[in-house]
Amino acid sequence: MNPQFLRLLLPCLLTLAAVLVAPLPVAGGGGGGDKAEEKAEDKPPKKKKTMEELLEAPLPWEVPRAGEVGCTDEEILVLRDLRQRNRVLARRSNALDERQAALQELEKSVAEELARLEALRGEILSLLNGQRSALKQRVAKLARMVDQMKAKDAAELLAGIDDGVALQVLQKIKPKQAGKVLGAMPAEKAQYLADKLAELPKIDKSKLNEGAK
Repeated sequence: MNPQFLRLLLPCLLTLAAVLVAPLPVAGGGGGGDKAEEKAEDKPPKKKKTMEELLEAPLPWEVPRAGEVGCTDEEILVLRDLRQRNRVLARRSNALDERQAALQELEKSVAEELARLEALRGEILSLLNGQRSALKQRVAKLARMVDQMKAKDAAELLAGIDDGVALQVLQKIKPKQAGKVLGAMPAEKAQYLADKLAELPKIDKSKLNEGAK
């Protein structure tokens, strides 16, 4: 580029930069900017504190806080100690409140679980009662059948079912028929059932022996 052209262009560039950097006047200010500059110029510069003044100035924790103005040093110490204790007690109180809320939630969960288990227990008892009722009906039906069967056939029937059911059937039929049925069974099985029947109420063992003969 031509050096002479650069020398002519440089003043124009400097003028343009000055225009862009200069602050714009505030709209509607009415010359307020000039007044603000005048006030800033009239305000004396802030005086820096000397080292002696800095050393003599109170420390931050020595400056009275709200509610401490007019109190002695001892009273201020007591007030601040009480405030600190109050903050500690407040934190403990919050912790206790949180623990109490957790305990209440745990008690609620335990109560709900107990209610669920109680409902389940009721369902199980209802089911067991139904099974007992069905078993009683079955035993009563078997007892009527065995009471009318021949001793040998009844013995084969009772020998093939659960011992507990067989005992209930033998307890319900006539003692003489029960003795005959036991006499038709194998000796070991008959002896076992006879001993168990003897332990049950309302059974006359002499009639069982009479029927077995």
